[in-house]
Amino acid sequence: MLSLLLALAAQTPPQEQVFDDWAVACDNVGRCEATALQAPEQLGTAPSQTLLTREADGTLSIAIDPADPVRGPVILLVDGKQVASGTVGENYRVSGAPAEALATAMAAGNWLELRSDARTLGRISLAGMAATLNYIKAEQRGGAAPLPVVPALRTARAAPESPTRAVLGELAKLGNCDLSLTAADLPVERYRLDAATTLVLIPCGSGAYNFNAAAFVLRSGKGAPAEFDVAPDWMEGDDPAILTNASFGTTEGGVLTSSSKGRGIGDCGTSQSWVWDGSRFRMIEARVLGECRGSVNWLTVFRARPEWR
Repeated sequence: MLSLLLALAAQTPPQEQVFDDWAVACDNVGRCEATALQAPEQLGTAPSQTLLTREADGTLSIAIDPADPVRGPVILLVDGKQVASGTVGENYRVSGAPAEALATAMAAGNWLELRSDARTLGRISLAGMAATLNYIKAEQRGGAAPLPVVPALRTARAAPESPTRAVLGELAKLGNCDLSLTAADLPVERYRLDAATTLVLIPCGSGAYNFNAAAFVLRSGKGAPAEFDVAPDWMEGDDPAILTNASFGTTEGGVLTSSSKGRGIGDCGTSQSWVWDGSRFRMIEARVLGECRGSVNWLTVFRARPEWR
């Protein structure tokens, strides 16, 4: 089942569904997320962030991060009528039965407002909310699917291997990367993956807010394109994989991430994360949001659990 899902993902990048001012996506295990988008008349103003999550077992939660941070009591109104209240630190969170009641009220209205006293902290369009909830319920009729598990190696403690200038030139040429045009703040990056393998990220073009790097592995001085079960942004062909705004963190044992922003403010884009299994990178998460309308909640479309060893 996992190989089938990955094969399909490699052919067709997952996308969210958009219903008026809401975007929604469900992942491979039956969990759904929906985010509010700015209505056309709100574009250019500071957006509030609203994320609705429905687990495969039906548990609903709603999170609202107002454009104007607040601490203390707040009320929520739909079309001017109070439907909920609470006390928050910096944001509003509700789950279970209260979230179900709030979602029902939202689906029947036009605008949701979050207020503190007479001050409006956030105003969220509810156009498309009812269609979003109906879509989620339809997608979850089949129930939950098991969370895929992928093998993952913890990073080795040894220092990363360094490619020679000649090898670096060969790899850059293979990735169509011109090292002579590399900015000083985009150095070649190296990370130890295991006792025999080093990840090498070679700068390969940049824009205003996206920085690309070609991914290679180095073993005993010899370099080759890094292999992925699902290539970054579902690229096709045999060319070396290109990562965007790449990062490699070892907090969880070694996670490689590519995150491509559609706009500098990060209100749309795609991201994928992988772990190293000893021979290739295995995807453990993918997020998408194609609509550039104020939301920074990129929606999860794929999840897997790494089994570290």
